[in-house]
Amino acid sequence: MQRQVGILGYCLGALMVFLTSVRGGPVDAAVAFHGGDTDKYLDEAEGLHAPLLMHLAEEDEFISKAAQAAIKSTLAKKSNATIYSYPGQSHAFSRHNGAHYNAEAATVANERTSEFLHRQLM
Repeated sequence: MQRQVGILGYCLGALMVFLTSVRGGPVDAAVAFHGGDTDKYLDEAEGLHAPLLMHLAEEDEFISKAAQAAIKSTLAKKSNATIYSYPGQSHAFSRHNGAHYNAEAATVANERTSEFLHRQLM
């Protein structure tokens, strides 16, 4: 059986997930939560070949609405990219015990992530 590689990152780690995915890293599935500065590297999106799931908080204080729109617009052109946007949520809404933790939104994001990874890697 061939080994498959899934990567997942939060905040800066999510940017690293995006960069690894578009720069030809040996990745079979990638998940990015709250990827700050991703918008600065969208010119590399053409290199995305592995399936990518991205979670964005609509009220993210570190990712502007313009940056989110650019991410969504660019990645909408990629059939292997899926972006979920979480209305009313702030940065790191999925971090347990964090200032902006929201159990309902975190549960939805985690379920989507689990389903995505299972689908891509099993």
